[in-house]
Amino acid sequence: MRYVKQLAILNLVTFIFAFVLSMLGQTAVVGVYTMAEMSAKYESGITPANFAFSIWPLIYLALAAMLIYHLVQAFKQNETYITNKEIVVIGLMFAINQLAISAWIYTWLNDLPGVSCLLLLVQWYTLYCIDRRLQLLNPKKGKTSLFITQLPLSLYFGWITVATLTNFAAWLVSLGWLTNIQINLYVSYTLLMVTIGIGAVVVYFKHNIFYGLVIIWAIYGVIMKQLEMGNEAFQSLVYLGSFGIIIVLLVLIKTTVAYSSVEEKPYRKRKKAIPY
Repeated sequence: MRYVKQLAILNLVTFIFAFVLSMLGQTAVVGVYTMAEMSAKYESGITPANFAFSIWPLIYLALAAMLIYHLVQAFKQNETYITNKEIVVIGLMFAINQLAISAWIYTWLNDLPGVSCLLLLVQWYTLYCIDRRLQLLNPKKGKTSLFITQLPLSLYFGWITVATLTNFAAWLVSLGWLTNIQINLYVSYTLLMVTIGIGAVVVYFKHNIFYGLVIIWAIYGVIMKQLEMGNEAFQSLVYLGSFGIIIVLLVLIKTTVAYSSVEEKPYRKRKKAIPY
């Protein structure tokens, strides 16, 4: 149980550190630019409208609730309690993720889009590992696991997936590779189709409806951004995005209808020699 308690404390501390940096990032304290200024500076065809980023308070609130609950139960319950078992399965991956997002905030606000893109890949990979280990979505693990652990991590994973693709596009903009409208449009097509494909696949094969909802929200943000801009050259992105929402939504409805029949998935085993 000592290991569980240590992990619970580490996860919460690294989360608080990343959260404070993120809040400071709304000003010019951490870097040369603010989050809004950087988003505007390297805008691409798949940059969502500003309102789409309002999902962050929901994600932070969900993660905070998860980590506080994990910490309390780590000191109250034994090692067989569901969230204590999940803490062990997650290992150091969440703490590494939070350190990576802290470093990303600093590099992004100091106009280092290439480095920040690599750090977002680290964030995505750690969440991918967590997803694999917990076998998200795993509804038969019970409501505590579903709403305390799986929901926050699924929402977070979905948005980091979108953020990784968006940051990749921002990096290309910073290199001057998307100055040509046609190239920008083709790259935006490709990244939007990747977003749609990932969303549909994850919802269909992993039964992760929470992840799918985030993907739909992000695509909607891209559509509204293009409508707001009114650039006729990029209007086809609106049609592609609308088609993508329909596809992911249909898969999500099918998964929701069959949700009760989803079988329990055992946690993915790891070698005991590896602590994380």
